[in-house]
Amino acid sequence: MSNQPEKKTRNTDIEIGLIITSVAVLAVFIVLMIVNPNGTLNAITSFFNMMISGLGPFFEVIAFISFLVGLYLCFGKYGKVRLGDCKPEYSNFSYFAMMLLASLASAALYWSFVEWASYYESPGLGMEPFSLDALETSLSYQFFHWGFVNQAMYTVMGVAIAYGVYVRKLPSFQTSAVCCAMLGEKVKHKTAIGKIIDFLVIFGILGALSSSLGLAVPLATGGLTKLFGLPVTPVIQIGVVVFIAIVYSFTSFLGPRKGMERISNMASFVCVFFLLFVLVTGPTSFILRNIVNSFGRMIGLIPRMSLFTDPVANTGFAEAWTIYFVAFYLNYVAMMGIFIAKVSKGRTIREVALYTIFIMTAGGICIFGINGSFAIHTHLSGVVDVIGLVGSGVGDAAIYSIIDVLPLGGSLLPFLILVLIVGFVAPSMDSASLALAETVTKRGTPPMALRLFFCVLLAVIPMSVILVGAQFTVIKYIAIILSAPFLVILTGVMVGLMKWLRHDELVGLHAKNIALQEEEKRQEELEKTAGGSEEA
Repeated sequence: MSNQPEKKTRNTDIEIGLIITSVAVLAVFIVLMIVNPNGTLNAITSFFNMMISGLGPFFEVIAFISFLVGLYLCFGKYGKVRLGDCKPEYSNFSYFAMMLLASLASAALYWSFVEWASYYESPGLGMEPFSLDALETSLSYQFFHWGFVNQAMYTVMGVAIAYGVYVRKLPSFQTSAVCCAMLGEKVKHKTAIGKIIDFLVIFGILGALSSSLGLAVPLATGGLTKLFGLPVTPVIQIGVVVFIAIVYSFTSFLGPRKGMERISNMASFVCVFFLLFVLVTGPTSFILRNIVNSFGRMIGLIPRMSLFTDPVANTGFAEAWTIYFVAFYLNYVAMMGIFIAKVSKGRTIREVALYTIFIMTAGGICIFGINGSFAIHTHLSGVVDVIGLVGSGVGDAAIYSIIDVLPLGGSLLPFLILVLIVGFVAPSMDSASLALAETVTKRGTPPMALRLFFCVLLAVIPMSVILVGAQFTVIKYIAIILSAPFLVILTGVMVGLMKWLRHDELVGLHAKNIALQEEEKRQEELEKTAGGSEEA
């Protein structure tokens, strides 16, 4: 009898209606794709293009402001404030690996080899297509789109949620809980605004991550075809989804420390080996020189790249790439904010900001720089027509053609790509299930059954799309359309976070926080000194 009230309370902490509404709306769009695929795709694409074009300048400005705020969190006076009253739960390497893989997923593997080709063929900043400038800036744009400015949006949201939970003692990691608290509302009496925010978070995550898993499928099936000659059939595609789903469901069941941390570490070591293999057996000198040159160009062009709207030539580059990427990152901002907050307990604001803006960007530069530079070299040397393959719509085939140039390019490297697909996607899907579960939990820790439910749902959606022969484009576009409200949400979070920090500084909360850290350091030094004396 004593357990019944506790169980009842736990159930009332889960917003069942929010789950049902979100899943039902997503199901409606899937049905529309089945019944009228062309009409649905055309309607969603038209609205998507109109949104990207109309709101484009706002997307770019908010992203750049987020970058400036992120730099302030890195180097400003609030950097020493610790998020929580304990030491960090994860090692620096595990912390970096989990966040990097959660944010990149399979997209990093796919685009690291071929994205530069699009910038070379249709460049921004008024450059001539296929020119020397376009080629030397192609990798720079890749570094930029996956780097500092867009990553800073994750920084702001992650710090805000972590500060709300660990310092302000909010009972939930819900994005809506943080927003409502910033508005001065009582979290336990969440208004309609909060419920709308949570719906946007859930629908955006389900749509975006389902599409991300869908992107991993052709890359994985291409590897299976390369290694074993297996044909690309719906059965094979669904088998890939099921296998990946089993892996990330198992890691989710084990929990972040035993599950996600271990698979992220494993995937990181395999990725390092893969990159070193490409670097050493490939054109080493060209790769290193191109990375340094591309990084230098990006640093010099960051303000112009960030705010390039192309108003005169109107080539569509800004809408197709820079603005699209900002919308893409905004779509993940709540998920990554929750995940970063969950794994950042015990770290300072400065640590979180440095890792999310600079160290995660450095990891991405290594991946995109080595793979992209090698692909550029194969194209320049005439070994692989990367531009032609990408233009024909078979980007996954281009990737396996590129690595086939290297020793063991037809055996070991495709196998490693298959391992990396699982190793990259699993942490991303695991973090998504965690964020989804937290979003529908008003207080406390979400039950494992809820996390596993979302693990299954994240796999069911792409399997449904594959079975009916529909396109992932519609779900992806819908998810990104829903990123538009996050322009307002993220702006409000930035303002609210600064107000929180200013208020808590004035009331002396930060001074106590920093004094506690200094006292802990003194105690550690005394213990080390005492231990050394005993040994002597």
